Amino acid sequence: MAVSQLRSIRNWERQSVSLNVSNRVILAVEARIGAFARLHAVSMTVSASSNPSFRRRIAVAGAGVIGLSCAFELARRGHAVTCFDGGDVRRTTSWAAAGMIAPAYEMYLHGGETGSALNELSFESARLWESFAPAVRQVSGMPVGYSNAPTLAVAQSSEQRAGLRALQAALREIGHTAYWIDRERAISRLGLSARVDAVLELTSDHQVDNRRLLTALRTGLRNLGGAVVSHHIGSLEDASRLGGSAPFDAIIWARGCHERGVTRHVKGQALALHPVEGMPAEVVRFGSGYIVPKPDRIIIGATSEATYSHPGVDAAAIEALFRSACNIVPGLRTARRLESWSGLRPGSVDAAPIIGQHSDREFVATAHYRNGILLAPATAQRIADMVEGKPSSPRAESFSPDRPAIATV
Repeated sequence: MAVSQLRSIRNWERQSVSLNVSNRVILAVEARIGAFARLHAVSMTVSASSNPSFRRRIAVAGAGVIGLSCAFELARRGHAVTCFDGGDVRRTTSWAAAGMIAPAYEMYLHGGETGSALNELSFESARLWESFAPAVRQVSGMPVGYSNAPTLAVAQSSEQRAGLRALQAALREIGHTAYWIDRERAISRLGLSARVDAVLELTSDHQVDNRRLLTALRTGLRNLGGAVVSHHIGSLEDASRLGGSAPFDAIIWARGCHERGVTRHVKGQALALHPVEGMPAEVVRFGSGYIVPKPDRIIIGATSEATYSHPGVDAAAIEALFRSACNIVPGLRTARRLESWSGLRPGSVDAAPIIGQHSDREFVATAHYRNGILLAPATAQRIADMVEGKPSSPRAESFSPDRPAIATV
């Protein structure tokens, strides 16, 4: 990794994020809710496949959505898990995300390819969200804002409409559905602009509240007997030194941009608005942009900057995002702005995530680029299976940390 890139990442990590709640308050709320859940006997369901005699002590480096999901899944299976991360939760890529679970629209952005290993993993993980989200809620006692309402993909030109038509055909080919919504209904009842040319409803694309999810995963991990330690670690020895007297049996490296094999740090900027009446309740996608409604905010995003002069927020870029969203949903013009932010998305040289075993005691889960939320359940399941020595999932070599494209980095 170039020195300038590392310096940019560190500078970004030191920046303050304009939020109404401090990290200390977040941790206090987690602790109180966790105590309430234990007091009232919230069901801590552990997988029936767990074998107490096989209980292992696992360290996880990184407390973004990937690291926490891996930790949660392993704890659900009965393992003793400690997650290490010395950073502020509000400065993670996961906190900066919009929470979209969008395998179909990702396929659209990648040109409609249906047979890739990443495409198959994306749809697999989207299906897993249907059970993963309730499990996190049950164990943590906290809502995660999961919604299976379909996403609306909007075309603003005949060319974009043709692209969505091709997406519909590709989805049908692999057993998924998408439906056209009447344009007049979209304008009159959903609040979309008359500039909209066509709207395709993607039934496989959903969302979760990423910020609530991170808090719930931390709380759920603690309720399952795990721990989150506020320290950075760089080795298994560091983990054992900080995590108690007993050594760890294995470690999972999930530190995003800081992991080996991550060669791209793509900057993304976004903003949040106060909710206003008359807005679509569904996620709206248009080109590379999106409008994602949450109970307490509307997220508008996002830029995708492979090169950038600084990792912070650029006012002109934020204003351009706002104008683009207002062109789709005019009612947003009256919404009060809450915050804006930037983050760095970790990517690999071949644009596929890195998920797999690196050595006898080391596993890697990183480089999910803009799909960390989408791919979290499948990544957690695969990593947990590998830790337990179960057979590899189909096409696992496509994401291996030792695949040729990554091994030579």
